[in-house]
Amino acid sequence: DLYRKVFVFRKDPSDAYVVLRARLEQPLHNFTVCLRSYTDLSRPHSLFSYATKKQSNEILLFKPKPEEYRFYVGGKFVTFRVPEGRRDWEHVCASWESATGVAEFWLNGKPWPR
Repeated sequence: DLYRKVFVFRKDPSDAYVVLRARLEQPLHNFTVCLRSYTDLSRPHSLFSYATKKQSNEILLFKPKPEEYRFYVGGKFVTFRVPEGRRDWEHVCASWESATGVAEFWLNGKPWPR
């Protein structure tokens, strides 16, 4: 449980990361990740990655530019274009359901169209 936990990367975080190891008791059928982030980076960067033994980025929340998010599941992705940030905290959630293949995205508590 990472509720109220903060990871701070003070220098260029191009090689900084945190590893959490979870043991699944059954196959993953649904997935939701929510996080708050703040950065002054304008270059592409990952916010979250879920790795499996076969794929290092099986689920990936990626920000290729300040006004865009990409949510990857199994190598396919959905792009969400957002207003360019005001250099403020952003709260994002991304969700995926295996039965329907539907991926959803929320920015600052609001569902985002795709």
